[in-house]
Amino acid sequence: MKKTLILLLSIIILNCGGGTTSNEVTTITIGSLGNEMKYDTTEFTVSAGATVKLTMKNNASMENMIHNVVIVLDESAVPNIVKYAEMNDGNPIPSPDILAMTSLADLGEEVSIEFVAPTKPGRYLYICTYIAHAATMRGYMIVE
Repeated sequence: MKKTLILLLSIIILNCGGGTTSNEVTTITIGSLGNEMKYDTTEFTVSAGATVKLTMKNNASMENMIHNVVIVLDESAVPNIVKYAEMNDGNPIPSPDILAMTSLADLGEEVSIEFVAPTKPGRYLYICTYIAHAATMRGYMIVE
């Protein structure tokens, strides 16, 4: 009788979502705004702890309009993140202050990355680290 009850309770808990994980992925696409140094999406919202697939689509047609998306955990680290990226041809250097970063997308190219959103709700800045783009290519990932 106890084994049957334990088995029944286990099935109920699993069917109610306890102990299971979701395979759902939140898909976000951020594009460049033509040949401007701006994103076409300056804010998006994801659930805390969600798996996110982020795609950067470079819609530019002019040379030197190479773009990426770098999501930072601490906005105060942005000056250093940008400085080191600019010393590295616009490629960000991995850092504990970076949550996720796409590679640089050339003209007409798309690049993607998959990551897990923070469990802490808040606003997380994203920027383009290509040379001189970070001042105007900015947005926020909202975690709820």
